[in-house]
Amino acid sequence: MAGKGALGIIAFIVLVTIMIVVIYIETGFNIFPKITTISTTAPQSSNHTGQTTIPATTTALYLCNDYQLIGTAFNTTYNAKCKFTSSNAGIWVAAGNSSSVKIKVVGQDNKTYINQTVTYSCITFFKNFTGPEQIYNITMKTGSGGGACGSSIFKFNTTTQPPKVNAYTFIYNGNFSSGDFTGWNVTGRGFGTAPLNRIQANANHCYLGAPWTNYNETYFASTYHCGLSASPGNLTSAPFIAAQPFLNFKIISPQNAQLYVEILSSNNTPLIIAHYNTLNLSIAYNTSIKNATQSRFSNATIPLTTVSGKIVRLRVVAGLTAQNTFISAGQFYLSRLPRQDPNVVENLTIYNGT
Repeated sequence: MAGKGALGIIAFIVLVTIMIVVIYIETGFNIFPKITTISTTAPQSSNHTGQTTIPATTTALYLCNDYQLIGTAFNTTYNAKCKFTSSNAGIWVAAGNSSSVKIKVVGQDNKTYINQTVTYSCITFFKNFTGPEQIYNITMKTGSGGGACGSSIFKFNTTTQPPKVNAYTFIYNGNFSSGDFTGWNVTGRGFGTAPLNRIQANANHCYLGAPWTNYNETYFASTYHCGLSASPGNLTSAPFIAAQPFLNFKIISPQNAQLYVEILSSNNTPLIIAHYNTLNLSIAYNTSIKNATQSRFSNATIPLTTVSGKIVRLRVVAGLTAQNTFISAGQFYLSRLPRQDPNVVENLTIYNGT
């Protein structure tokens, strides 16, 4: 009986062993299920977008390539992280309704790559970015309000060049923040080879009557060149969609038949022409700006309701050659609301066309 009991135990052990081997094979050589823990932490912000994520040891980081940080509240600091996998990129910034944003970008190497406050209302190409492949901490602090054009935005783009599109949804380089006329077509010599630097111009007394004032940005387009020369010329923007009812901008101009801002159709047919007198109501039509006592910009607006949804361009025209009669303009942006100073005289002509 003892021998039979021993044989029974051996048979049982063999049977259990066979069952274990079968289960081992059927489960992919894993008797116990594999447990994987995935932990992801998104950037702390009101809103953020990223096309792809990179898994890290403990967290998943958004790629800096084509990454966007959006802030909707005033006087708020937004913090985010992203991983840069390129050697260079383009950075776009919009202050939006908060009127200003302070941008700080610090690398994992503890080096500060950007620390600057900007006031571009709508999203604008800010600067080229070059840095090593690493994790970057992004801080965006919004202003106290009084601006336009929606949310505050910080955006990494995978290229350092403006995206190639049929039409932008904003005025590309409307602040001339690049320091040149990138995105604009320049004809003639009236506007020179680059926008005028307001800070340098004021420091070098390059103005007529008084320093340039009431302009938030650094650069603006102008046919005034310190009184040294004067030539006719045109400045035409890249195509954009008239997605908002108003085009707002800053301008200095005497009311003159040869100085104006116009909206063109996609085939360059004039649709809207706007002449301005930004000096004072006592200065008559065709009077030279030499009678002005200061170089102060005014807020001006062109309504776009007649071209709503169409692809258009804007063009600043200077047909004069007199040294003291000039037009200066900048800070172009689309808006839901008009923003024109009450003392600005506007002579608006609207044409039927496509």
